Amino acid sequence: MSYIPAAVMTDIVRRVGSDGFRNLGPLIAAGPFFQEIVFSRDVLVDVDLDEFLFNSRLGREESIYRPFLLRCAAAGHEVGRYLEGLRRLTQEGPSVEALEMLGEVGYSSIYATFAFAVMLLCCGSYDQGMVVTRTFFSRIQTLEEAIAVAGVVEDQIRHIGPGGRNVFDGYIHFKEYPICYFAHTNSATSICHHCFTYNYATTIHEMC
Repeated sequence: MSYIPAAVMTDIVRRVGSDGFRNLGPLIAAGPFFQEIVFSRDVLVDVDLDEFLFNSRLGREESIYRPFLLRCAAAGHEVGRYLEGLRRLTQEGPSVEALEMLGEVGYSSIYATFAFAVMLLCCGSYDQGMVVTRTFFSRIQTLEEAIAVAGVVEDQIRHIGPGGRNVFDGYIHFKEYPICYFAHTNSATSICHHCFTYNYATTIHEMC
């Protein structure tokens, strides 16, 4: 393989990984030569981790895929850093490091934006959490879309590790009740940003 320039080989492997992280498995198993290429930053930051995003069980501490996810996160992969930041916060509790990790990619996807807003609220950062909440709602069109996004994030948190650890006890707080005092004539189709965020923040607080 030495006659193939390293840059060309790396680009080939990067393209393989960009179609799905599982495609890199046979290359990792092939030995040190390909392992070095697969674990290079150029490959790790571009690998497709969507399967982790929609099946966060793959990122659990006991998962055989977790070491690969951590390599991707260390290399700066946005999905990797998002899921690891979310896991640390919801499994281990508030920390500046985990919030910063999540904040670094907080605007990389609509899921990350919503999760960042809710995690800020759960960690007691009300003002900043509401700022990010407003950003979240500026990026979506309908309540149904917001609910769909929130549902994905809720599933990610539920499956990324065991719940019931009370990691946010003593941190989460709201300075005031939503200005509407939860009075909505048709909550199925209309709900204010404060109520929406309050509902999911308290739900996730109870989950964790």
